[in-house]
Amino acid sequence: IMGGQDQSILVSGESGAGKTVAVKILMSHLATFHESRKKYNDELLEDAISNDDNGTYGIAGSIVSWVVRSLLGVSLLRGQQGSMDSEEDRGDLEAPPSEPDDEPEEMQQTNLIVKRVLDSNPLLEAFGNAKTCRNDNSSRFSKYVKLQFHLEYLSRAFPSCHIAGSRCETYLLEKSRVVSHASKIGERTFHIFYQLLAAPEEFKARIWSGLEGKDASSFNYVGHNDTDTIEGLTDAQRWRRTIFALEILGVRDDKLMTLLRALCAVLQLGNLTFSADPTNDDASVISSKDELEKLSNIIGIPSDDIVQALTHRSVTVAADDTTFKVHMNSEQAKDTCDAFAKEIYSNIFDWLVGEINDATCAENNFEKSSGGRFGNIGLLDIFGFECFEVNQFEQLCINHANEKLQQKFTSDIFCTVKDEYDAEGIVLREILYTDNTNILNLLEKKCGIIDLLNEECVRPRGSDTGFVNKLYAHNKDPDIPLVRNRRYQRHEFAVEHYAGIVKYDASMIVAKNMDKLSEDVVECGVKSSNELIRSSLKARKRDKQEKNKGSLITNTVWTKFKAQLGSLMDCIGQTKTRYVRCINPNPDKTPGVLDLKYSVFQLRCAGIVSAVTMSRAAFPNRLTYQHILERFRFLAEMGIQKEKNFLLDVMKSADAREKQDVKALLSYLLEPLEVVSNSGEVTKAFVCGNTRVYFRAGALEHLESERLTAYDRFATKIQSRVRRNKAVQEYRVLAKNPPPKQIRRRDGLISSIFINMMPFLPIPFLIMRQVVSFPLWIIGHPFRRRRN
Repeated sequence: IMGGQDQSILVSGESGAGKTVAVKILMSHLATFHESRKKYNDELLEDAISNDDNGTYGIAGSIVSWVVRSLLGVSLLRGQQGSMDSEEDRGDLEAPPSEPDDEPEEMQQTNLIVKRVLDSNPLLEAFGNAKTCRNDNSSRFSKYVKLQFHLEYLSRAFPSCHIAGSRCETYLLEKSRVVSHASKIGERTFHIFYQLLAAPEEFKARIWSGLEGKDASSFNYVGHNDTDTIEGLTDAQRWRRTIFALEILGVRDDKLMTLLRALCAVLQLGNLTFSADPTNDDASVISSKDELEKLSNIIGIPSDDIVQALTHRSVTVAADDTTFKVHMNSEQAKDTCDAFAKEIYSNIFDWLVGEINDATCAENNFEKSSGGRFGNIGLLDIFGFECFEVNQFEQLCINHANEKLQQKFTSDIFCTVKDEYDAEGIVLREILYTDNTNILNLLEKKCGIIDLLNEECVRPRGSDTGFVNKLYAHNKDPDIPLVRNRRYQRHEFAVEHYAGIVKYDASMIVAKNMDKLSEDVVECGVKSSNELIRSSLKARKRDKQEKNKGSLITNTVWTKFKAQLGSLMDCIGQTKTRYVRCINPNPDKTPGVLDLKYSVFQLRCAGIVSAVTMSRAAFPNRLTYQHILERFRFLAEMGIQKEKNFLLDVMKSADAREKQDVKALLSYLLEPLEVVSNSGEVTKAFVCGNTRVYFRAGALEHLESERLTAYDRFATKIQSRVRRNKAVQEYRVLAKNPPPKQIRRRDGLISSIFINMMPFLPIPFLIMRQVVSFPLWIIGHPFRRRRN
């Protein structure tokens, strides 16, 4: 980013592969490393200036010193963060630590921004992650975190940048997990509910009296919990971390209580029970009166208004524009209640993301933001590919996102490389790889899944089975990756994704795509005394009125998500992209076990196998002509033989072009790697392009090995010369100061005994004669001279 190019890192993989952890590690490293690097840049400059008398060696020593101190600085920052977590796990909550007074004001500001950026992670995990059958801390949403760096230091002697803030965008929260989850197989709803119920009793009493003495089994939306520990931390410990992070972001006092009471309202909605009205089979009543009063108390809405909103719905007759109320049966009333709970929680999550952005974005929190430019490093934590026993609308949207990512990966790794080779004038043989364009066409194009689903949502009596029938009727081409199977039920269909065939259950897919909330519920919600609930529903009501003027198709969940994906891909397309592929070692969450077949399947689905195939078949390494001459010219000069002196002449010719020099040099150095076919055709280990040289697999490694071997020979020659000089000096000292008489007499006695025994010793002992007599020869022993 110091060169003016924004960066992005795309972290992907299937559910449970460790994407969230990888993003946290990257975010922590980028935030703390740049902050500590800025801290020591001035020290490096001062050291270089103070050591100016030593010239280059003084600057080099300063650089080494700075590297060590930078690494220590990162460790210290991480250590402080870890110690903070441990302290809050051990005791009660405390206010965020203040910055040391002796630090510069700019450093204190940067440290606070770093804390806020890093502390946003546990908040998003608490409100957006849940335990699933594949992952104890699975992200049930996707996020794109854009780290903003201030580039003021580009004009300094040692260019640097430091973090100025961050922005977070989220996608497709799994709201359905609020009201239902597979508790029988150990899954949980969102972590925040368990953390709230694990809070100290006195704190729960401050929030709402209905929380006192309650646990997970007291609320239907949460249910029985088979564990209270996630990744080594209990729900109580995570609760303290969450509250501490909220405190860092400025969510405290009344604002904190408003947030927590909104969560309690969601929990209490799940405890309402509905039964048929004894006087009317088509009507329903709320049978849990006590729970209704508790809900009225926490949400701040009269109980009669709640009953009216949840058991009736308004119907408008278009002919005369009249509105009247109709009863809903118990099943419809329960669905309306669940929709209300999901809407409140979704609004809570969006509000939290907004608070995080307000507290961390550089535009609002960095003092030098006016008139400056921020370099961005984006971290994308996207949904992993999902294929469960029952896959519904949520999995279809998640896998749509993965298809878009796969297309981006394919474009970057394959198409971009091929275009580069074409521009360089290099012929690349055809390589087969998986292209998912046909899958995206099935999802996004005309008469595709999104188009037909939106059409079914517009129809007055649109149904799930009607959508499936239309899908198969409009896509009969055998090349379309829509799987047909007679054993599928009327509400089932399957798509052959890049990662494999996935069967989807279309039950409730029309309702989920419309995401409709009864207008009666919205009118009821705006009466709430909870500011968070009231303001969010007012905003929804306002948006609803504006949307009624436009097309209904543009307001469906999947259409909006498709637009978000398109915007995200456009944003990423303007950056230099890097990829992190996370691999799940086994599907059973068993530590220390690697399922090779399962891992290879993930590598193949992620396109890694095809990428490796292309790398082996093409040219994995490339260097510029100038770089090659500067780095490897000396290998030819030191290894030239007399019959190949023409090479040296060509290289030193002033009229020779750089490309010819490099071609002659590499032809000589890489001659052992040439491959000769049966027809006599020679395949070289390199190809010269228009601006750079491309090496086949192993060629650049061979050159680097030869380069290191040459350096070893240079080092050996230097060492031998040093040893020779040292031995000559020692000899001269011994020549001037011969050994005492006693030592010379003893050496003479030993030599005479050994020589007299030589005729009786085996031949191998003759070698020892040279070993024993050699020192005597050097010092000029008299017995040795007599014998010679």
